Amino acid sequence: MAPAIEALPKQTAACLAHTAANAPASAIAVHRWVDASGITHYSDQPPAASVKDHRVIEVQGLPPVAVQASGYDMNLPDQLQQRAVADALGVQRVLRDALGVAASAATLRVVFVKDASTYAGLIGDPALATSAGAYSTAQRTIYVRMQTQDEASFAVLRHEITHALAHESIGNLPTSINEGLAEYFGRYRVGGMGGQIDIGADRTAIVGAAPGGDGSDALVDLLARDGADFYAADGGASGREQRYLRSYALVALLMRDAIGRAALAALLAGQQADPCRPIAVENLLDARYPGGLPALASAWAGFMRAPPPAIQAY
Repeated sequence: MAPAIEALPKQTAACLAHTAANAPASAIAVHRWVDASGITHYSDQPPAASVKDHRVIEVQGLPPVAVQASGYDMNLPDQLQQRAVADALGVQRVLRDALGVAASAATLRVVFVKDASTYAGLIGDPALATSAGAYSTAQRTIYVRMQTQDEASFAVLRHEITHALAHESIGNLPTSINEGLAEYFGRYRVGGMGGQIDIGADRTAIVGAAPGGDGSDALVDLLARDGADFYAADGGASGREQRYLRSYALVALLMRDAIGRAALAALLAGQQADPCRPIAVENLLDARYPGGLPALASAWAGFMRAPPPAIQAY
């Protein structure tokens, strides 16, 4: 089972980044250098004078996303800079076009870590020590623990990029929605000017996490769990993994059609209006989803018991 991917506890003082200050530029200097440990770094900020192999790459017409990436105890994966920017822009496009979330300039600070104990020390929270990635709202930094395969590491990075973009442009979402969006876009694959999510790829895992009955009690429990309560390992790691899958399935269901997207868009707009406090998600979905929360719970339970073998294209 893959380790959990979690957002660090929310910091009220840093509840919403002021993205208006990050104005898009027509050109940006990308600095590349090698530090004393032989680790390669990329950033839009120049390094200290003592580094080796410092190069400056001037990129014209760069989209309004900048990546400051470093490897704490390792070299960065190949093509990290390009892929991180492409993934961030892909997520921004879907948020804007499907859910009405305005795209804005963003600076993504990313730290890749290889050693598990070093990662746990950087995260600073024992409860998150075994996670694969985390986004610190206080430091506005993404931490990724390097996986055995680069593609798995990039999936973790996409998950955390979604957390960063959501925090910057929407606010402190309820944990179930925050993690559901991050799980959904963690599966996003950029292709050309768009991208796609293979909903059927996780069919077996989704079916295994499906709730019993009409789904009402399970949905209320999921939506009510916030922060540490969502990440708690009650019932073992499988219980936490189940909550991730259920959150993913909820967002995938809502994103599937215009009715669901309208309800999710209303939720995100409500959160933007009061970014520092998680919105009362149960009340909003009950008001905006046709048939209310009981109808949503029934549709969600049915979706998880028989996930469609579909690819959602954007």
